[in-house]
Amino acid sequence: MRVFVVNAYPLRSKKYLDTDIPYELCQAVWWEDVDETIVNEFSFRYNAKIPYRKKVVSCYLSHKRLLERIVSEDLKDVVIMEDDCLLDFEGLGRLRGLTGFTYLGGDITSPLQKDMKEFHKEKKQNIRDGLKHGVNKIDRELFKIGQTSGYFVPDGATAQVILDYIDSRTKKKAIDTMYIGLQKLGVITDFLYPPIVRMFLPEAKLGFTGSAYKLYGDYSDY
Repeated sequence: MRVFVVNAYPLRSKKYLDTDIPYELCQAVWWEDVDETIVNEFSFRYNAKIPYRKKVVSCYLSHKRLLERIVSEDLKDVVIMEDDCLLDFEGLGRLRGLTGFTYLGGDITSPLQKDMKEFHKEKKQNIRDGLKHGVNKIDRELFKIGQTSGYFVPDGATAQVILDYIDSRTKKKAIDTMYIGLQKLGVITDFLYPPIVRMFLPEAKLGFTGSAYKLYGDYSDY
C-alpha cells in the first residue's frame, strides 16, 4: 500500500513527518507557476478571481500527475490524499480486496449545487443512517460525493480510465468536479464508510476551497 500526499504548502508537511506512518509527500504544482493559457482551458463561476482559478488548476494538475505516475510505474493499491487531511492509518486494512476507485473520505452532498444548504441541514443524516460499514454505492439520485480529500486507486488501468476521461473534456473543471462527472457516468461508484480520511480543519479552513465555500465540519462522517 502506498500513501501519496499532495503537498501544496510546505508548512502542512510537518504533521506527516512526525509519525511512523509511511506517507510519501508529493510536491504539488505551485499555483503561482500555473500559466494563464492553461487556466483558460478551464471553466469557473464568472466572478472567480485569478488566484483562485490558478489554485484550482494547480490542484487538478497535481492529482493528474499522480494518476500518470500510477500508470507509468504500474503501481498497485495507492491512496491519494490532500495535505490538509488526516488518515486513520489503522483503517487501511479495510481496503484489502478493493478492485475499483473508492472514496476514503469527502462530502456526501446534494446532486444539485443549488440544494446544498438544505441538503446538509435536512437530508444528509438520513443517508448516513442508511449506510453499512464497508463499501457503499453512490446513489446519484440521492447524493454525490464531493472533494478529493482521500481516495483509493487500485491499479494503472483504473487510473488510465480517469485520465482518458479528464483529457477528453473540451472545457476542464476542478478535479473533484471531474470525478463527479465520472460518478454520473457510473464509472466511479464506491465509497468507504465510515471514512478513514478527514479534514484537518486548522489548515483546511485556510485553503482556497475552505475560504471560498462553507465547510460542514471536518467530514469525519462524510
